[in-house]
Amino acid sequence: MTLLLFLLALALVLAGHAFRLLRWEQFVRIYERPQRGAMLRGMAGGYAVNTLLPLHLGDVFRAVFVGRRMKSGIGFALATVIMDRFLDVWFVALGFIAFALLGQGGEAVHTAAVLYLLLAVLLAAALVVVVLLRDGIKRVCQAVCGLFNDTLKLDGMVFCWSLINTFKDLRRVSLLRLAVNTAVMWAAYLGSYTALAAAMTGAGRPMALVDVF
Repeated sequence: MTLLLFLLALALVLAGHAFRLLRWEQFVRIYERPQRGAMLRGMAGGYAVNTLLPLHLGDVFRAVFVGRRMKSGIGFALATVIMDRFLDVWFVALGFIAFALLGQGGEAVHTAAVLYLLLAVLLAAALVVVVLLRDGIKRVCQAVCGLFNDTLKLDGMVFCWSLINTFKDLRRVSLLRLAVNTAVMWAAYLGSYTALAAAMTGAGRPMALVDVF
């Protein structure tokens, strides 16, 4: 039974990753036709790097790997990865708030709920500022990038322009499809976490969903 639960956890987390790919693809599709094979390899490599290195450096690998294979380049790929993680912060904040309200996880979960909620609000405020003041921000980015050589200047400007335009062009993304991809993705992840917690408990190491989350 424990083995079956581990296999179920594995299958569900892979399903979640598949819907993450579909969601990420929505942002890429704004400007060019996505290469799903390259995106899948980049995402898989990114997760592998994240298991070895801190600070989500695997997301940088994902952007570089995929960006080198895209017409829009690394800067654009990095901007779409940031948008992908931007959406995750909101769900994680809501998840910790839910666990806190249910009285699970103790003080650590309460602290995480406050920190993630604060981060989510700051990111939302940043999105509004970027959209409203995008022309001024572009001029600042151009001035800063101008301090470097031509290659770094170009890469930096592409990244800044892409990040601003990705936020601005959210209206060009199907919000219904975005919501469905996000909901199914996190449903699969939570199912995987639940199965993993049950498997660990069955293996003699008691664990709850909140612990895995």
